[in-house]
Amino acid sequence: MFASMAIVSREGFEMVLIITLLLAATNQVKGANRWILLGGIAGVCVSILLASLALSNAYIASLLKAKLTGAIILILASLLIAWTVIWMKSEGKKLGQKISNIDVSDATSPLLSLSIVAFLTVVREGSEVVLFLLGLMSQSSVTVHSIILGSLLGALEAIVIGVLMYFGLIRVNIGKVFDVFAVVMTFLSAGMVANAVSKLSSIGLVPPLIPQVWNTTPYFDHHSNWLALIMHVVFGYTEKPSLMQLLVYTSTLVAIFALSKKVNSRLQMTAQSS
Repeated sequence: MFASMAIVSREGFEMVLIITLLLAATNQVKGANRWILLGGIAGVCVSILLASLALSNAYIASLLKAKLTGAIILILASLLIAWTVIWMKSEGKKLGQKISNIDVSDATSPLLSLSIVAFLTVVREGSEVVLFLLGLMSQSSVTVHSIILGSLLGALEAIVIGVLMYFGLIRVNIGKVFDVFAVVMTFLSAGMVANAVSKLSSIGLVPPLIPQVWNTTPYFDHHSNWLALIMHVVFGYTEKPSLMQLLVYTSTLVAIFALSKKVNSRLQMTAQSS
């Protein structure tokens, strides 16, 4: 029971952390929470479906294990988040001009993107949970009942933490919330791409250039340290980055910040001319 609880709690925390950031970042956008939660719920349903298929189909199980699958999901989610960051920066300017309660009819495209990000996040982490729990089921000393009970307790723990984080984050000053979360989500996007590069390098599709630039595993391992896990999920921290990961991570940050600055400049020019 405790093994499954630990697995679901940890992986669930990663899901909840990202979705909580999305919910808090778009708290002032009408309908945003509904879009994001629907994406998350759809992801849970698909994860359950994948779990049932993996139990009876070796190909589905192997597909879930494939690092290429994980890399593709990470890249797609990163692109969607990057697009949403640009939108958030433009709406942040509007909020600064005392325009609040943005109408969802003007934000359908980025909200759909956030819904897909929530969906992909849950499916990606849910797939990992499925694989870990399948491994537990192969152990004769572990019962299905204990796995289910532990999983429910782990999921409940992650949800409680997410709810507490959400109500803490939405207390941030409304006038600055979009700018703050746009920066956080920019790092989130860069971290996802760097993680994808790591997976692609491990299967030989992307050269690492230098396989390991440094190693902080003995001091700050995200597998055993909760603060390191938060840094890993939100800011893309990794203990043993390759040079390619660092280059892609930095390039992604620079690209998103540059595009955001360009959007801000255009908004300022439009405001001055009107």
